[in-house]
Amino acid sequence: MSNVNVALALTTAAPRADLSVWLDVVSAAFEQWDVSTPRRVAVALGQFVAEAGDDFHELVENLTYTHPDRLCAVWPRRFASIADAAPYCGDPEALANHVYCNKLGNGDEASGDGAAFIGRGLIQLTGRAEYTDAGQEFAKSPEEMAEWAATPEGAVQTGCWYLASRGCLMLADAWRVSAVTLKVNGTAMLGADTRLAVAQRVLQALGDG
Repeated sequence: MSNVNVALALTTAAPRADLSVWLDVVSAAFEQWDVSTPRRVAVALGQFVAEAGDDFHELVENLTYTHPDRLCAVWPRRFASIADAAPYCGDPEALANHVYCNKLGNGDEASGDGAAFIGRGLIQLTGRAEYTDAGQEFAKSPEEMAEWAATPEGAVQTGCWYLASRGCLMLADAWRVSAVTLKVNGTAMLGADTRLAVAQRVLQALGDG
């Protein structure tokens, strides 16, 4: 897909993203990972916008919460009461180590893996296991991957790698946007409407509506 069409797709999906930062790295990653058709581009950008915002600024998961009731709603299995959640408000590192311990390939709470491997990138890779998996592709350690995924190049490369390695591009070919969202976000399906709406706008802009 030409730079012109990638620029059109980007400005349609993420109108507040800085093209001087994103156009070249997105174009390169799309070419490398065969995100090469209007449907694949549309679905990829729909997922990216839902995960990182329409300016692509949210490349690192924000775990700064101010209300304990919100923590209880987001992680009901970790917080049985407001009193349990209250100490973690305003302390994103402690929160990450608590809610992500002993899962996603992370060690226990004292290991620090939860905070080290919070979500990063345009698909928000999360957990030591996922960063390790990605690192095998990019020849980086999990720690190096976590740092790189928070940069524009790393953010889009890991996003495209995720979509390609998890079978999402074939689902995009069939326009199974909800199935892609399930793989990316899990059963919570957060932002499913946004992911579909952005994908539809991009597809229409590229003339394949």
